[in-house]
Amino acid sequence: MPIEIVIEKLPTLQIVSLRGRLDSAGTPTLRNSLEELVQSGEKRVVFDCAELRYVSSVGLGVFVTSAKALGAAGGKLYFASLSQHVRSVFEMVGFLGIFEVYPSVESAIESLQRQDPG
Repeated sequence: MPIEIVIEKLPTLQIVSLRGRLDSAGTPTLRNSLEELVQSGEKRVVFDCAELRYVSSVGLGVFVTSAKALGAAGGKLYFASLSQHVRSVFEMVGFLGIFEVYPSVESAIESLQRQDPG
C-alpha cells in the first residue's frame, strides 16, 4: 500500500496521519506536504504513525529534513502512536533520543497544549 497522508489542522498544531509504506515512492508526496506546512507558518507538526507499516531510510531522511526546516522556522516535529515496526526502526537509528515521541495522538495534543495553550 503506497503512503496515504491525511492532514488535520488544530488551533495550535497540525496532525499528519501516515498510512501504508513510506519508501522512495511516497517520500516526494510527504516532502511536498511538509514544505507547504512550513511555508504556511505552521510551528508544530505531530506525525500520527499508528498506521505507518514501513519506513525506509529515504523516509527517515524526510523526517530529518522536515525537523530541520521546522526548527529553522521556530517550530518542532513530534511523533505519536508508533507502530511496532516503526518504533524498532526509530530505536535502531537513534530517533527515540532525538524526537519527542508520544504513545498516542491524544497524549501528544494534551502535552503540547499544556506546554503552550495557544
